[in-house]
Amino acid sequence: MDSTTSAVATAALTPTELDTLVHAAAEIEGWAAGSHVWGHYAEQTDHGPAICRTENVSACRPDVRALVDGPLRAIATAHLGTDANAFKDKINYKQPGGAGFLPHQDRHAYPDAPDLVSLLVAIDACTEASGCLWIAPGVDHLLPTDDRGVVEDHVTDALDWEMVELAPGDALVIDGWLPHWSDANRTDAARRVLVASYAPAGSGYTRDGYYSKRAAEMAASTAADGRFRISTHADFAGEEVAPEHRAEGACSHA
Repeated sequence: MDSTTSAVATAALTPTELDTLVHAAAEIEGWAAGSHVWGHYAEQTDHGPAICRTENVSACRPDVRALVDGPLRAIATAHLGTDANAFKDKINYKQPGGAGFLPHQDRHAYPDAPDLVSLLVAIDACTEASGCLWIAPGVDHLLPTDDRGVVEDHVTDALDWEMVELAPGDALVIDGWLPHWSDANRTDAARRVLVASYAPAGSGYTRDGYYSKRAAEMAASTAADGRFRISTHADFAGEEVAPEHRAEGACSHA
């Protein structure tokens, strides 16, 4: 699959499945920052600290895992052309005033991954005002980046960007090459998305392997620059807030 086949899967979730996801996201958002071993992060907004991302949601939420391994996996399998397994999932919340992400490619964050596809599933309406995704189709190779993992300005300026608005329950399907970015949320309502990433089932690229390597890379990056971060690359445009306490070994939100 290449970026020319990125597409919107309309009504990727049924109304019942969407209700399940909405309920789960609301409960997960209430966890204390730092209470989830794989990452439950806050950012600073004009309204104070707000949860901005939860990593590896499936690890603690069977209801979300059923969606990731059920209807969403079926879509990923169709796009990859082979059985797909989820190696990663997360919720990005983008509360009112929440920041977006600078232009980047997922391949930079998953350097050892084989073919991959990610589904960005709208929990709330994703509009231009609330900070929906912008994509640049047609790219099939890695683009030059700065030391944050952000695509260099002279490259992004030459790309043709398309805005992708989504209704709740829709999903945007992208591959690892597709450059994408999003703006801040300028509305008074959240713009939450579930992002599930898949690799071919026979590739050996697993959830445990991915999250183990992610933890090591983030620790090494923070040791090098002293910066608390919510992802392996510094493409988040907001101000991360380091929690007072961080769960280690076991989650403390249960």
